[in-house]
Amino acid sequence: MRFLCLIFAIVSAIQADSNADLVNAKVERTIDLTSHLVSITNLITVENKAATGSLKSYTYTIEPAHAKNVAFIGAHSVEGKKQKAKLNVVEVSKDSDKGGLYRVDFAEGLAAGQSTQIQVEVVLFSLVSPFPEEISQNEKQLVVFKGNHYFYSLYPTKSQTTSVNLASDLTESYSQLKPTSKSDSTITYGPYENIKPFEQSELSVHFENNSPFLAVTNLHRTIEVSLWGNIAVEETIDMSHTGAKLKGSFSRFDYMRRQGGQSSVKSFKTLLPSSAADVYYRDEIGNISTSNLRVPSKSKGEPVELELKPRFPLFGGWKTHYTVGYNLPVYQYIHNSGNLSLNWDIYFKIN
Repeated sequence: MRFLCLIFAIVSAIQADSNADLVNAKVERTIDLTSHLVSITNLITVENKAATGSLKSYTYTIEPAHAKNVAFIGAHSVEGKKQKAKLNVVEVSKDSDKGGLYRVDFAEGLAAGQSTQIQVEVVLFSLVSPFPEEISQNEKQLVVFKGNHYFYSLYPTKSQTTSVNLASDLTESYSQLKPTSKSDSTITYGPYENIKPFEQSELSVHFENNSPFLAVTNLHRTIEVSLWGNIAVEETIDMSHTGAKLKGSFSRFDYMRRQGGQSSVKSFKTLLPSSAADVYYRDEIGNISTSNLRVPSKSKGEPVELELKPRFPLFGGWKTHYTVGYNLPVYQYIHNSGNLSLNWDIYFKIN
C-alpha cells in the first residue's frame, strides 16, 4: 500500500510541478518503420511559461499501450537541429495509468519565459505485426503498425507534425487524420495545433515490409580468461524469424531461381569487439564456411563485422541454432587495481 502511494505521489508531484509551466511549442516527430523495430525521433521545442524561476527537467511520456515495449530511450540538447550535449534520462514509472514516464534533465536550467530544443529518441519492439500472419513462399510480407496521430505528452502542444517512413511505397491502407499526405514511402501527418495533454487518436498503417524480422530467443556466452595473454569467448545463439509464417511447402528450386522468398533471411551481420581474432562460426553439423569477416582499421576502434549465412534461408516461424567464437587480448580487458578485474561492455547486436 505504501509503495502504491509512493508511485501516486511521484506522478502527482511531476504533474503539479511542471504541467502548468512547460509547453511543447513545436514538435517534429519522425516514426521509422523500415525494419521490425519502431524508431521514433522527437525534436521538441520546450517553453517555460512561468513568470519566475527555472525548471531543471522535462517529463517525456509514452502511451500506456507502448510503455512496456521500450528497448531504448535517449536524449540530446539541440542547437539549429544539430545534436549537442547528451542529456540524462531517468525512468520514473512504466505502470502509470498515463503511460511510461521518463525524466529528461536539461543541460542547464530553463529560465522563465525562455525556450530550448531537445531531441528524444525511442526504440520500441513487438509493435510491427505481420498481417496476414501466414504467407506462401511467393508472397510479399505485409505488416501493420498502430500508434498515435498526436504527440503523447504530459504538456499541451501548440504545433506538431509527424513523418512516417515506411520500408516501401506499397501501402494497403493508412489512417487519414486531416491534413495527411503521402509521397513515395513517406506519410506526413499535420501540422496539428493546440493538442491537449495525453490526447490520443489511433494511427494505423498497413504496408509491405520484407526486412529481416529476427529475434534472439536465447544467448549463452562463455568467457574463458587465461592470464597467459588470451580471453576466449564463445556465444551460442538460438534465433528465430518472427515475421509472417511460411504457409505450404518450401521449394528450393523456386528459391534458387529467385522466385519468391522476399521476406526470408539469407544472411545477417553481428558485431564483435575491434580486437577480435581467430573467429569461427559453426552449428551442430560442423563449421560453416559461408561467412564473411570485415576487419576495420584497429586505430579507429571500430567493431569487427561478421556476416553470417545459415545453411538454409530463414522463413517466418523458422529457427536456427549456431555458435560464434573468437579470441581477445588480455591486456585490453584485465586491469589490476589491487585485485584483477575484467572490464567488458556486454552487448550483442544483430543487423
